Amino acid sequence: RGVVKKRQPRGAAVPAAAATTAKTPPENAKAGSVLESAAAGDSRAPGQAIRFGLAAIKGVGEGAVETILKARNESGKFKSLAELCERVDGRTLTRKPLEALIKTGACDVFGQSRATLFAQIERTLARAASILSDKQKGQSSLFGALEEKASPMPESISNLAEWPQHELLAHEKELLGFYVTGHPLTPLVPLLDKYSITNTAKLAELPNRSLTRIGGMIAAVQHGVSKKSGKPYSMVTLEDLEGSVQILVMNDYDKFRPLLEVNKAILVIGEVSTGEDRPKIFPQEIMPLADAAKKYTKQVHLRLNTAHLTDESLVQIRDLAAAHAGKCPLFLCFRQPAGELVFVSTHENFFVAPSLELEKAVNGLLGEETYYAKVDTSLPERQRRNWERKPDAGGGEE
Repeated sequence: RGVVKKRQPRGAAVPAAAATTAKTPPENAKAGSVLESAAAGDSRAPGQAIRFGLAAIKGVGEGAVETILKARNESGKFKSLAELCERVDGRTLTRKPLEALIKTGACDVFGQSRATLFAQIERTLARAASILSDKQKGQSSLFGALEEKASPMPESISNLAEWPQHELLAHEKELLGFYVTGHPLTPLVPLLDKYSITNTAKLAELPNRSLTRIGGMIAAVQHGVSKKSGKPYSMVTLEDLEGSVQILVMNDYDKFRPLLEVNKAILVIGEVSTGEDRPKIFPQEIMPLADAAKKYTKQVHLRLNTAHLTDESLVQIRDLAAAHAGKCPLFLCFRQPAGELVFVSTHENFFVAPSLELEKAVNGLLGEETYYAKVDTSLPERQRRNWERKPDAGGGEE
């Protein structure tokens, strides 16, 4: 594999104690649950999952957590969202904490999509309040005894499709500070693997002031003006699947400014500063991650097994090349039954524009790992920073 380690999406998160530092959950962790989680991080036996505490969820106050645990300890686990709302004091489990519990997956155990549970909040809370009111008044009736069967949820909100993945992840990041069910970079792992030459976990191992190339997603951007020079700058937090790094944008600020948007996937070529506790990068170039394939792919190879190759396959290859025409040389690599390899370079009429879309199309038609990109891993010469001394300036600064 490349330098970026693939991680499968996980329905997981870290204990509350680690929530301030973790960007992605550890492998052996599970999402908070109204059925099992304690208030704080709940460590299990070795080899078992660690489930984060309900108090780690933004918007779920201490009072709500305490009443949930009290009701669960007194009468056992909750079987549904309705039962949760009916058994827990409605003065503490109001709409806001209930929304947060649902958005972060703490109610997934009820077997319905988060979209469905969210749509049922208003009716469920109203019904729970009505039942509680009747109990406090000492009222009961034949109809009250059959309350649960008499008021089914409308069909329109009883079985909704789940929210899109990007929406699930946005809620988790907002309320937990990290992603739980996956990572928005997961679909872009093929690009990270090919075109990054390091990752955030390995930056500290690089020589100070060396150049590198790293991809990721912008998690935060802070703009400011230097008190010393009066020039604008941006401090960008770049995340990959291993962690995060600060990118200090000063040189070419106006050039890079339009790219500095939260949740934008980028590729950064820059100088690494490892002289402090945490590495920083001073960029020489920033581009959309999607553009890396076109810029850094020297050749595209299609690995083809002749035992499974058909005339239709060759037609499909021709059509794909035409649909993704470009200037990158295309090679066909034929594997013979005896194992020998035969490389065929195509005419320039079949050259392609490398992209993630082309890779997916090729692998979808011809099988995984058919597409191979020969990547340029060379780096440009290091540029001087604006605040460095000019060699011929007699000691003055720029």
